[in-house]
Amino acid sequence: MRPLRITMLLYGEIEHDSRVRREMATLAAAGHSVTVATLADSPREPFELDGAHIVPVAPSHRELMPGEDSPFLAAKPQGKVGRLTSRARWAKGYMSTYRSWSGAALQTLPAADAWHGHDLLGLLTAKSLQKRHGGGLVHDSHELFMEAGSAARLPLPARRLLRRMEARASRKADAVITVNPSIAVELHNRYGVDPVVLMNCPPLSPERKHGKLRDHLKLGKRPLILYHGAISPGRGVEQLVEAIPLLPPDAAVVLLGYGDMARVYSALADDDAYRGRLYVVPAVPISDLPNWICDADVGIIAFQPVDYNNVLGTPNKLFEYMEAGVPMIVSDFPEMRRIVTETGAGIARDTSTAASLAAAIGELLDDSADEKAARRGRARTAAEGTYNWAVQSQQLLKVYERLGDSGVAKP
Repeated sequence: MRPLRITMLLYGEIEHDSRVRREMATLAAAGHSVTVATLADSPREPFELDGAHIVPVAPSHRELMPGEDSPFLAAKPQGKVGRLTSRARWAKGYMSTYRSWSGAALQTLPAADAWHGHDLLGLLTAKSLQKRHGGGLVHDSHELFMEAGSAARLPLPARRLLRRMEARASRKADAVITVNPSIAVELHNRYGVDPVVLMNCPPLSPERKHGKLRDHLKLGKRPLILYHGAISPGRGVEQLVEAIPLLPPDAAVVLLGYGDMARVYSALADDDAYRGRLYVVPAVPISDLPNWICDADVGIIAFQPVDYNNVLGTPNKLFEYMEAGVPMIVSDFPEMRRIVTETGAGIARDTSTAASLAAAIGELLDDSADEKAARRGRARTAAEGTYNWAVQSQQLLKVYERLGDSGVAKP
């Protein structure tokens, strides 16, 4: 494989983006020179991370940064006039900040052999850089961007415009990468592209230290039901907490993660009805995550069909539970159902209500000791055989090998 100068464009922070970090580390280890331009809220010096050169790019004109509250996602919107006004102001501020960031990236970044755009906004900036400097173009679709979050709830004219922009840029790309077969099919049907599937699986952790989470919370041998990740709407956290009164009285429900809702549930955990049954633990470093989640008896992925991306998605936690040998309950959606059914690592059930989720949890807790151990073994075996980064990352390396051999990217 010929070494290339690869520049990635990420309209977000790098520290907690496991997919970007795994990709850049893999490419750097393969001998490529990797630069990642990220979003910064203020000017920062470049730094080295995982073998890559990180260039924080601060927009000169900042109105609204990603992650700030979106009126498109508000649970209880204002009246019609107020709602329209707040949404228009948010959309204007968001796009104004993005254009400023993109312009700064164009002025800051030198020529590269390949431009790797993460999701739609990274792709559009990568396409502009390619137009200026030449080189290859890679579109890395972490999800169905137009079917997730605020983008899925924009007014129809705005959605059509963004979808046309994504279609044009994606069709011009020399390679398209995405996270699972279902999303690959959807991108093909929408844009006529043929994505390479690169599932976002963690590296194998050969030595897991059991007891961290149980010792931290002094749970002993109580049944431990775990949700980890972003504690936010649409992920089934509400249904899980509402299910607590329906679970065995000694069961402990743990939310391990981050987000605005974490504060709400931390307060609820002090309520008499939930004290000693609900626990909220701040997020831990990605590198240490397997040692925290491996204590769980049941892992929960109860995504709700709030948008199409949730229905087709394969969230990171699916593979993190698998790698840690944790039997899981997943929403009965196509990709998650396929994976847990094929591997025997868990069950796919209706998770739309507290009652249905509680019934599914009871189903796993009622398994015999032998069956519980067998599920753990099947989960770990699936991770060791297929669903780990060492296996998946070969697809990424093949993309760049073809790109280098094609002559599009000229080192």
